[in-house]
Amino acid sequence: MARPGGLSTTQVANVREIAGVIAADSATLSDANFPPASALDCRGFDSIFVGVEIDGGSSPTCTIEPLFRDGDAADQARWTRLLVGSPPGVTAAAAAIQSTGALAALTMVEIFVFGRLVYLRRTAVTNSGSTTAMRILAIPGRPRSAPHHGG
Repeated sequence: MARPGGLSTTQVANVREIAGVIAADSATLSDANFPPASALDCRGFDSIFVGVEIDGGSSPTCTIEPLFRDGDAADQARWTRLLVGSPPGVTAAAAAIQSTGALAALTMVEIFVFGRLVYLRRTAVTNSGSTTAMRILAIPGRPRSAPHHGG
């Protein structure tokens, strides 16, 4: 059975597919490198879980970071990274860019998306020499909570 292309509450979704030998995505955060039409709509979720399937290679891994889009910004400033601190109840730590760390098959990691449009960028790839394809997989995580209004 084919995986759905967008987030699904009933199946693991194939949200991005890369053919051929895999490599990290460009460091230039522009719409040309990260087309908005290829972004993942995370409306309704505060977080998602992401993982990878990599064909070929010898123990290849891939690190993923979410990019967040601001459609009103100038090109090369539309895609941004969010620095996140520690969640409540966790010992305080310095804010850091979200990253999955090196993912291999059969591992999914939670990242925070805050109900936004995100692009899952490959920041690092290891042992990719004889890889033939890669899929970035995702499932919904925590549902988006209702906004809080003062008053």
